[in-house]
Amino acid sequence: MTSDNQFRISRRKVLAGLGTIGIASAGAGLGTSAYFSDVETYEDNVLTAGSLDLKVDWEEHYFHDAASEKEGLQNAIRRSLDGVANADQYVGFPDPESPLVYIHADDVPVFMDNTTLESYPDENNDRVQDDLLEYDACVDFADTPADLDPRGDDALRTANEDTLIFGDGEMPTGYKPLVSLDDVKPGDFGELTLSFHLCDNPGYVWMQGELLANAENGLTEPESKDPQEDGTSMGELAGSIQTMLWYDENGDNIYQSGNEGEPVAVQIVLDASGSMEGSRNTEAKTAAKTLAQDVLTANPDNRVGVTFFSGDGYDESAQVQLSVGSTDDTDSDTVDAPKDVSEVHGVIDTLPANGSDTAIGEGILTADEDFQNDPDGLQHVMIVITDGENNAGQNPGIAADDVTGTDADDYTDEIFAVGTGGATETSLETFAHPVDDAHVGFAASPAELNQILGQIAQILVGEQVFFRGTLQEMFDVLEQNHGIPLDGNRATAYDEIVNGEVNDGTMEGRDCFVDSTTNMVGFAWWLPVDHANEIQSDSVEFNLGFYTEQCRHNDGSGQAAEPSPTPTQTSTPTPQQ
Repeated sequence: MTSDNQFRISRRKVLAGLGTIGIASAGAGLGTSAYFSDVETYEDNVLTAGSLDLKVDWEEHYFHDAASEKEGLQNAIRRSLDGVANADQYVGFPDPESPLVYIHADDVPVFMDNTTLESYPDENNDRVQDDLLEYDACVDFADTPADLDPRGDDALRTANEDTLIFGDGEMPTGYKPLVSLDDVKPGDFGELTLSFHLCDNPGYVWMQGELLANAENGLTEPESKDPQEDGTSMGELAGSIQTMLWYDENGDNIYQSGNEGEPVAVQIVLDASGSMEGSRNTEAKTAAKTLAQDVLTANPDNRVGVTFFSGDGYDESAQVQLSVGSTDDTDSDTVDAPKDVSEVHGVIDTLPANGSDTAIGEGILTADEDFQNDPDGLQHVMIVITDGENNAGQNPGIAADDVTGTDADDYTDEIFAVGTGGATETSLETFAHPVDDAHVGFAASPAELNQILGQIAQILVGEQVFFRGTLQEMFDVLEQNHGIPLDGNRATAYDEIVNGEVNDGTMEGRDCFVDSTTNMVGFAWWLPVDHANEIQSDSVEFNLGFYTEQCRHNDGSGQAAEPSPTPTQTSTPTPQQ
């Protein structure tokens, strides 16, 4: 008999044991059991329940008149562009379609630094969010109310006057909600980008919210005389504040319409080494074709080129196929603009997977050369997709530094590094430019590769706004059903809200969010300058959060029981004059 220490029973082992017993009995009946002996063991079998966890990080900004007086911004902020000669060089905030202020493009980084209130993670308390690549999102990021408390030794939320509550002494007595502002005046605006990460399993995600209070807080004498004061116990603030929700693909807290309307030239640089054979090759081609279609259909002046690389037969240089639409040289193997998307797809479909080496650096150098015949004024963006680390030819980090330099023959402005298979985030960071969470992506599955390239496409052609309206109208939508059903792949056609009603989460075009990718939603609010006395002393309080459920066994319609919003409490703002 086998001891328990040698053979720990599981259901699978019991079934295997029954089969062995049956054979042994038959042998015994023939009188041959002494000649036949066999033991079958299937040890250490494990069944582990899956898990689904949602983690969040953020950065918050707030602009008010005093911010315009900070060093470096005195001459950068304009309320109007009337009579400005270089008006096309200004960026409208917070919503380019109805801006309250304009900032010259060169001053945007200084403006963002001077308007940052807080972030998570922010270990050095400089208000600016730390590099997310330095953290493990599924371990370090926030998912409980306790994560809002910046007072602990291991706390990652900014600890300052905007997040802490101080009593009579010097030590803080508590902490504030995520959005906690008072004395908000007409012309003020704020922005909060929330990044969320799914851990362990893909999931459908909804954005939720609840308007807790819209308080009048009494009537001041000038407020009571204002013709817009409705005289009820409800305040006018929620109906006065304007809001916008969008997918902030690059997480910079700024809504971009896509290179600010400027055309872009994209070179898709694809790994043709032998390890890409099979599903990886198929996945790469599918994702690249979707990206190419998004770029080419977004702007008639956009261009897409294709470069293949490995190491075979090219003296460790890149294998180069057609460069579609990236040159007007009719004597070369190219297809000239205007482009047919099918032409680009046809080139991508010829991607081989037979090279013996992974010459990423050579692919970067060759792709940069393919930019040289482009018309002036194009933003040159390289998207490199590989399933391994460089093992031949030029070091990819050196190559990336070379092609993004300042010499006349350096054409590349940005490099997105996307990896799967044997690639690692560390290896991708060596040639991404700039090195940040938006330009480095690792895909552990086909769906992830499609979503990463879908995010990149939206960065290039324009981030997607899925709501505009008053704060009251925003919560009217967020409180419907399970909230706003978010789309895991913005490259697919799906409308989150239709005619003021949240869409059916099961509609075609809505994708799950894959685990381990970073997804970002921006929330901007502003108080127009034509609202003043009627909102004096009014305040609003609200909750914001995300809800997720696993994709497997679900169809996106949401569970029958109404879920509660993630307990990320927020309140804003209490205007005073």
